[in-house]
Amino acid sequence: MRKAFSLLFIILSLLAFKNFACTQPEVDACENFYKAGDYGRAIEAGRAVVQKYPNNPDAHFCLGASYYAIGEFRLALEHLKKAESLTSDKEDLMYIYNQIGLNYWRMGYLDDAMLYFSRSLSLARSLEDRSGQAVVLNNIAGIYRDKGELDKALGYYEESLRLQTDKKEKAITYNNIALIYVNKGKYKKAVEYLQKAIEINERYGYYHTASISKLNLGGTYIEMRDYKKAEKYILEGLEGVKKVGDKYWEAAGYKYLSLLYIDKGDKKTAKDYLTRAYDLYKSIGAERDAEDVLSAIRELEKRR
Repeated sequence: MRKAFSLLFIILSLLAFKNFACTQPEVDACENFYKAGDYGRAIEAGRAVVQKYPNNPDAHFCLGASYYAIGEFRLALEHLKKAESLTSDKEDLMYIYNQIGLNYWRMGYLDDAMLYFSRSLSLARSLEDRSGQAVVLNNIAGIYRDKGELDKALGYYEESLRLQTDKKEKAITYNNIALIYVNKGKYKKAVEYLQKAIEINERYGYYHTASISKLNLGGTYIEMRDYKKAEKYILEGLEGVKKVGDKYWEAAGYKYLSLLYIDKGDKKTAKDYLTRAYDLYKSIGAERDAEDVLSAIRELEKRR
């Protein structure tokens, strides 16, 4: 049961749109809405510019990234692949490869994700882009974590941190390092890292990312059997991700709530939340997560 409820890492999108050679003001509109966290309007603007300029890779990239942000992975992949086919610029491809890797990861295809992350990292190194390298190393670390290679993952996170100069970037890596410590059973150390991540994100106005770290902090408190704090942070985090329409992390929030109610002995409420998580994961193409939740539902039914 616990395997299906492992806490979820934040993966970095490497979306420095300023490095894209945008040629159309409509693309700028999509990117500005994305940066503001208004993903619905970003998608609306992205659809319009893709229809008007179907051979513009920046337009497809922005639309794909916006779909990814709300968990619509199949639609995201379609446009990201189109962006890949429309450019040969190394810097553009560095961003596109990383974003395609993220999509494959969330869809449960770890080997495909690693292939695209490796391509992105190779380009980042050839371009001597320290920030780009740090982002992709963070994501590669997450793949190793998912494969159970915790010490290898921690090494990649630490390498990523050494390359980062922006404190805002470090917040995500702090979140991810915390979850390595959760896996190792070092919960107090994990809480310290998660609280540091939340504080940095809220200071700079990144409330979406702060909400994700709150979900993970709630999950950590479940492991510590502090159910009052667990519920507080899960509900706060869930409210934050729902506000921006992030279906992937909304499903994760329901999954965490189900674990809370399993530990409390309320299997009916737990199953209700598991069902909601499963339906959301299936609707957005997160097949591996959906299968994990389905296994948890079956195990819960066996117990009953």
